[in-house]
Amino acid sequence: MSISKNTAKVAGLVMVITFISKITGFLREVVLGSKFGTTKDIDAYNMAQNIPMVLFAAIAASIGTTVIPLFSEYLAKKGKDKAFDFINNLLNVIILMTVLFTVIAAIVSPIIVKIMAPGFKGDVYYETLDLTVILLPVMIFVAVSNIITGALQSLQHFAVPAMIGIPYNIIIIGTALMYGAKYGIYGVALATVVGSIIQVIMQLPVLYKFGFRYRFVLDLKDEGVKRVIILAMPVLIGTSIQVINTYVDRMIASYLPAGSIAALNYANRLIGFDIFSMAIAIVIYPMLSRYFASNNIDEFIKGIKMAVKAILYIMIPVTVGAIIFRVPIIRILFERGAFDERSTYLTSIAFMFLSLGMTANGLRNVLSRGFYSLKDTKTPMINGTIAVLINIGLNLVIVRYLALGGLALSTSVAAIVTSLMLMYSLRKKVGKIGGYEIASAFVKALIGSAIMGVFVYFAYKGISIFMSGGKIYDALSLLVTIIMGASIYLIFILLTDKSVGSYVKKGASIIKGKLYKE
Repeated sequence: MSISKNTAKVAGLVMVITFISKITGFLREVVLGSKFGTTKDIDAYNMAQNIPMVLFAAIAASIGTTVIPLFSEYLAKKGKDKAFDFINNLLNVIILMTVLFTVIAAIVSPIIVKIMAPGFKGDVYYETLDLTVILLPVMIFVAVSNIITGALQSLQHFAVPAMIGIPYNIIIIGTALMYGAKYGIYGVALATVVGSIIQVIMQLPVLYKFGFRYRFVLDLKDEGVKRVIILAMPVLIGTSIQVINTYVDRMIASYLPAGSIAALNYANRLIGFDIFSMAIAIVIYPMLSRYFASNNIDEFIKGIKMAVKAILYIMIPVTVGAIIFRVPIIRILFERGAFDERSTYLTSIAFMFLSLGMTANGLRNVLSRGFYSLKDTKTPMINGTIAVLINIGLNLVIVRYLALGGLALSTSVAAIVTSLMLMYSLRKKVGKIGGYEIASAFVKALIGSAIMGVFVYFAYKGISIFMSGGKIYDALSLLVTIIMGASIYLIFILLTDKSVGSYVKKGASIIKGKLYKE
């Protein structure tokens, strides 16, 4: 199967599964909100859940990221048996580390909670302390799950890793609905631990199907483990820098009119629904790692070029649509109760300016994984650091003139700069990556999106007149307009880029396709 056909099929299914996972995650928040509102219980749970994430999630994620290129190298050069030996040793090392970390963190949890939540006093402090001890083991299973996910994706299996968030969310939702009154927030905390265990249990049988057999091997001096740690450090530093960047954004937003931080959070939540570039990045990463491990640079470049063009063709019209429909989208999703017209207005400002960086964020995700495939984790870290400095600098200047909009615009500009720097750095590292084709795709996507944007702007106004009378009708008007706009855009792209037609045909058979080869 060609790279384009395989990527189209797999990315399509990953998009569908990721979308379902995002929806269940959103429902989880709705259910928890309905059961616990804004009480001290939910504050304690959220803080207790964030503590292990802040302490260890970045480490677990960075290790999981580096598994794919190294496992792919073992597969290509030493065979499956040696690759699974590497996974066994890495699993045991990480389990040992995380268990020790969990025990130590539990012992010093009173100090950790006081540092992380200095404003918590009395009952809420002790409740957070208890919940933190309950939730700390989650990181053991998150770390193990990340490693197994990396191995499965390297073996071209994407379905189960993409769907592990669904049962996790359903377990928490079910517990809150059925046992929330009886066991309170402690029942939800235990369900969170169970959900993280299920994420591991779901993936293990699939890995066993590929021939993996667990063995207790513990070699701290193993070359593969050392390389994981070396490669993971720049990723960890880059992730930490992004956390600092988020804190700076929130700090500056605290000086803006009331509601600005909340509006920024809601807008970021909407931006987080970008399942398109996420799916492409997930699918292309192990493919690129495999091509580089096999020294097949031509296919590597072809994969990068195809992924970048796909991001441009998908995300540019999504950006235009998000800007045009920002108010109705926010009104339909959030405007109820305390979320009034002012809240919609503030959130729409943040969403509009953050939307300008959606395409760049997608490109950054793909290009960063291109470097990770090359076992170069330093370049994305360096470029990311530069972008953070640009973001902070622009914040201090633009916020004076655009307030909340300036804060969001700075983030988008930094994302655009990062993607351009990564593109330039990748070209220097591997040679020409199809700059002309990429530029041509960008121009075509821009023109097509502009035509679509003009049409949907006036079409939505007309349709809204005939379909008015509440949020249901607003949602239907928006849906009809989006379908019409998407059709016009697709027709334009099909007429101007013949290669897209083959992707559309392959996409039509996505649901029937398999995600991996036996």
